[in-house]
Amino acid sequence: MTSKDKQLPLRTEGNPAPGRLVVVHGFLNTWSDELGIEDFYSPQSTENWLREIGLWTGKTRVSKTQHSRLVEFREKLRHWMINKGEFRELNAMVSDISFRVAIDPSGRFEFRATGDPCDLIIGGLLGVIAESASDGTWNRLKCCDLATCGWAFYDSTRSRTKRWCSMRTCGSRHKAREYYKRNRSQR
Repeated sequence: MTSKDKQLPLRTEGNPAPGRLVVVHGFLNTWSDELGIEDFYSPQSTENWLREIGLWTGKTRVSKTQHSRLVEFREKLRHWMINKGEFRELNAMVSDISFRVAIDPSGRFEFRATGDPCDLIIGGLLGVIAESASDGTWNRLKCCDLATCGWAFYDSTRSRTKRWCSMRTCGSRHKAREYYKRNRSQR
């Protein structure tokens, strides 16, 4: 999706996801209510971000409808990751995206989205997710368990059990709340 030597403007603190999965990682972290981040606040800001990482090219501008679809996709993707098994909304949203199959010289199948630029972006991100699911890296891209956070992070721990984007902030908050609940119930 992008050249390796170019530094991408992706928020992937800690360990960034490997390979092309880093783009999905950065895409998810274009929003955080906890941190007051919203990179997709308008069609123009969305287009700027997408152009900077090489996902939007050409002279076509991001329309209001495309902007809304990209924000909705980001929200539904995050919801699916946080609420494992709740796939219906995401599935309904992406079910109308068409794909072409291409076979490379090594015999590997590649699915390429067709349609308008928005479909190409969503389909491309889904292709990265499918690729990472087959190579075992998808299960390591997670969203923080703290309900008010949801920040995407790559779990590089051996046990694959990391639950918070940061132990210093979200993990500490969770533990403090649990401690408060236990001590409050003992009074």
